[in-house]
Amino acid sequence: MALLAGELQLSRLNRPGDIREKQPKDIVTEVDLLCEEAMISAIEKQCPNDSILSEERGGGISPTGRTWLLDPVDGTANFSRANPMFCSCVAILEDGVVTHAAVAAPRLRDLYHARLGGGAYLETGSETLPLKVSETAELEYAFVGADISFIAHGSNPRREGIQEVFDTAWQSRSLGSAGIRGAWMAAGYLDISIGTRNTAWDYAPTVLLVNEAGGYATDFSGEAWTPNSDGLVATNASLHQPVIRLLNP
Repeated sequence: MALLAGELQLSRLNRPGDIREKQPKDIVTEVDLLCEEAMISAIEKQCPNDSILSEERGGGISPTGRTWLLDPVDGTANFSRANPMFCSCVAILEDGVVTHAAVAAPRLRDLYHARLGGGAYLETGSETLPLKVSETAELEYAFVGADISFIAHGSNPRREGIQEVFDTAWQSRSLGSAGIRGAWMAAGYLDISIGTRNTAWDYAPTVLLVNEAGGYATDFSGEAWTPNSDGLVATNASLHQPVIRLLNP
């Protein structure tokens, strides 16, 4: 499913079609909708009894069965400008647990995927490589990735704690794609990933990729992430408790 969307994205690179704002600074392109339609059609044909929750069309999560979580184009703002940092995200949720995930970044020619208990992998070129989180042991040497858009006047309740993480860490990265950020976290390119919006279709792949690569992915309090969590904190495990302490002073 992730590759299907990725191929469609590449075929329309530099031709995103109609672009509209769903809300201020939150856009959707014609390609988002085409990718979503193709993915949902394929799922409904092969797995007609499964539930689907997708970014544009919506849907719901099955309380007991299997649910597909879809972000047809993650990093839409990047895609609309032909910036290569965009991807498609797919995850499967079963009984509240993320069991499968894939992130396809077609312009980077990378496919990240994981299965619960089966490890996490990167397919790039003709190689399949196991994913492993970084070994950074001290926060002052950490690379932090985030998709944070702070609310004016500091009304985000996590603002101070997140700023403290940024101030303590070595460097920060803003990629414009939660899916790629989570995949890079699992690959060891980043040491910490923070997301303040809980969009399940973006964050579920990160949860499985990072956990299967040896890291931790939780909510802001350090508890297990769920689609109802208030955000996501993923780390290489060694840094998790120091980060959670800063986020909950």
